[in-house]
Amino acid sequence: MHEQDKTISASAPPSGHKLNKIFKIIVILLITAVMVLLLTTLAMFAYNNLSLTDNQRFAQDIDFAIENGRMWVRYHQQDILNRSNVALIRMLQDINTIHPDHPYSGIVNSFMARPSRPDCWKRLIDPNHPITSRDLNKTIERESIDNKWILYAIAPESANVTPQQLRLFDAEHWQGRQLTHQLWALIHLRRVQGPDDELDTLIEHLCDRIACYLHFDIAVVDIYIQKVAFVLKAGFGRKIRRRWVERIIANQQSDGGWNDKWFIFTSDSKPVLNLSQQESNQHATIQALLYQVKYRYAKQFGISGRKIF
Repeated sequence: MHEQDKTISASAPPSGHKLNKIFKIIVILLITAVMVLLLTTLAMFAYNNLSLTDNQRFAQDIDFAIENGRMWVRYHQQDILNRSNVALIRMLQDINTIHPDHPYSGIVNSFMARPSRPDCWKRLIDPNHPITSRDLNKTIERESIDNKWILYAIAPESANVTPQQLRLFDAEHWQGRQLTHQLWALIHLRRVQGPDDELDTLIEHLCDRIACYLHFDIAVVDIYIQKVAFVLKAGFGRKIRRRWVERIIANQQSDGGWNDKWFIFTSDSKPVLNLSQQESNQHATIQALLYQVKYRYAKQFGISGRKIF
């Protein structure tokens, strides 16, 4: 019996050897997981930033996308007017300035001609549109912070709030859609107040922040389009990579518009498990059309620093 015990004991590997083997397997699995994660990250970064499309094909693609987007706006003029999103109508005014077309000017003119309450929002379209301080400030009181910014920006001399109270000049505080809306408001404030070195520096800094995020964004959703559009509106075409434009063009829907969905992803970070094609909407479409027109006609618009084709 004693000899049997010795034989069994000799044939069994030490428990330390087993632990060492398990530890090695765990280390190998961890290294493999890190390598897979790293390679996936690099692949996604390359996919989002490196363009492989030749200049001629890119020029054709962007012209085709602009024409399809224009037709979408033509077919949805009444819906755009019914919703009367003044920011989108302002974007159509910008598009019409660079690439004139009757649907754009028709929507803008119809909006300005119809009565609306509060009327102060029309100052975003026409810098000379008459407003009352009472109407402006009552509207500021009841609006969200994003809208407070733009209302202040279009009539700073009549506003009872200061940009400091609104944290409008805070260079680092705002994130996500509020960051792009902050940029949007500051662009209009610069239009009202004229050139200002400090304001110009802040606007460029916000564009740098947004462009940095765009390098690592993968989902081509509404906020992705908005980031590109507003950096272009600020005049910093050199900060926009052509690949971002290509990806937005590739996400154009069959009806000529865009929507807030890329596979299962949306702007609010909530995955949508329905993989069927989502209907285009005016918010994403008009933003996409704005950035395309400004990118395509960069020299005419005066966008700085990037050779487009």
